[in-house]
Order: sequence, then structure tokens, then C-alpha cells
Amino acid sequence: MSDDGFTFLPGGLRLKKSDPLFDSLGALDELNAALGLLRVALAGEPDAMLIESLQGQILQVGSELANGKAALGMDAVIALEKEIASRLAGWPPLHGFVRPGTDEVTARAHWARAVCRRAERELVRARESHPDRIFSTALAYLDRLSSLLFAMTRAKEQ
Repeated sequence: MSDDGFTFLPGGLRLKKSDPLFDSLGALDELNAALGLLRVALAGEPDAMLIESLQGQILQVGSELANGKAALGMDAVIALEKEIASRLAGWPPLHGFVRPGTDEVTARAHWARAVCRRAERELVRARESHPDRIFSTALAYLDRLSSLLFAMTRAKEQ
């Protein structure tokens, strides 16, 4: 049986598989996989538990897109901001680009950061056609998450 290139979301919404919402869901799935690889590379370190928590929050963002109901609170964004500030405290400002690849952990963190940035762009695009499913908190969360991933790499590369 053919689905004719359509799929259903919770609540019965039927959309073409080429809809930007599915690009967003796919990017979030890739981000979660990238975070999973980073978590494996961090096994035994405290940051592995942080990454696992972040993966759960990415699943919440995906749930928002699929269900059209806000799931992630602003407290998650504030927690990311505090974590970023803590990690960057005392570091001098950067005066150039950072080349990923110092070691496996930082390379994976940089890759997760790049995937996160793409996921953020996909959500912005999807918001144009689905403003009722893409919440500002999700966009702020992805923006701050990519900054946290960068802060993690900076601390390890210095």
C-alpha cells in the first residue's frame, strides 16, 4: 500500500513528507544521534550525564513539533545560559576561528554544534509554514545549546 508521500502526525494532521516540519524533525533526530556519539566519547565523565539530559530535552522539542503543544520550558534555556557562563568564566575573548579536531571528544562536540545550528535553521524555516508548532523557547534552546557545545570544546581545547 502506498502512502503517496504523505504521513500523519499525532492528532491526525496529514502532511507531505517534503514538508519543512519533517526537515526539522529529521535535523533534531540527527542532533540527538550526534549528542549520543558525544556522550559515548565522554563515558565516565560528568559531562556524559549532562549530554544525556540534553538528549531528553531535544526529544521534548521534537514532541512539540509533532504534537503542536509546548513541552520545553524557559527554565531549560536559563540552565543552558548558566552552564555556558560557568564554562566560559575567565576565558579571554576569541580573536579568530577555531579549527575542530583537537581530539575525538572536541571533534564530536563541534560536529554536534554544527548539526544543532542546522536544526535551528530548519526550525526557523518550518516556523514560516507552521507557526503554531515551532515555539520561541525551542529556537532559543537550540541557539543556547550550540553555544554550550562550543563552550565545552573551548574548555577542552585550551
